[in-house]
Amino acid sequence: MPASISKAAIERAQTFVRANARPLDRAYLDYMSPSGGDETAFDRVIGELERYQTPEGGFGNAIEPDIRSPAPSASGTSIAFQCLRATDAPADLPMVRRAIDYLVRTVDRTAWVWPAVDARVDEGPHAPWWAPGLDRFRGYVFNPTAELLGYLYDYRADVPGEVLQGVTSTVLEALDRVGRLDSAYELYCCMRLIHTKALPTDVRDFLEQRLTVSLVAADPDDPHLNLMRIAPTPSSFGYELVRDGVARQAARLIAAQGDDGGWRPGWEPWHAKAHQEWAGVITSQALVGLAAHGFWAD
Repeated sequence: MPASISKAAIERAQTFVRANARPLDRAYLDYMSPSGGDETAFDRVIGELERYQTPEGGFGNAIEPDIRSPAPSASGTSIAFQCLRATDAPADLPMVRRAIDYLVRTVDRTAWVWPAVDARVDEGPHAPWWAPGLDRFRGYVFNPTAELLGYLYDYRADVPGEVLQGVTSTVLEALDRVGRLDSAYELYCCMRLIHTKALPTDVRDFLEQRLTVSLVAADPDDPHLNLMRIAPTPSSFGYELVRDGVARQAARLIAAQGDDGGWRPGWEPWHAKAHQEWAGVITSQALVGLAAHGFWAD
């Protein structure tokens, strides 16, 4: 096990987040941090998410910092649902109902997938890797569809049965065909699906069998693969398979903290504001991950 991040380093990172991160990421860290204790954090997370929800019900407005378009996208909506799941947002929250309705209305009912982005991504600046129709998404069946399927199960009372059945069959059949997931982003999405509490037992059993080979092959030196997010806690499915990699990555993460307390993206900036926002996202996520895996100093 690597040395824990020191109290002084935690305080520097928290100061960095307070000074540099978006209000959403500050509120999220307050909610998730073991040293937070802020009873207002949930309401602040929801209040900040409202700034990113569009009239269509999906989320845009640069909730994904590399997509600056005001238009909603499946990718942006997945990020919002990560926050909603982490905070156990109730099903009767109007924001949740509108977002689920957006997913139900926008799923491709022929392929049973959601494109990560569509042509409306060009309504604002975006990173070059977010051009619509990129082949790297492999038909969007895993990224983002597998992840979004999990959120449909979270709030399935408002989801038509044909949508759940269609998307579930598409994801499971595709996973059965490909065998192993080598893309970090596809693995993230499938792991968020399997971490869905309301997932039917037969779907969970299938996923456990198929995802094990991908977890065994997961490379802790892959710069795109954050194993503390693949297995968010030591009790998460798959943790034992990536435990050693989590420890290696945690040690590197602690050593890489900037003098100002923050962590920065590992890619070249294409947009100054997006790069700054990512620093806030990454720093808040680093603190949450280190805490959840027991790497905070006592």
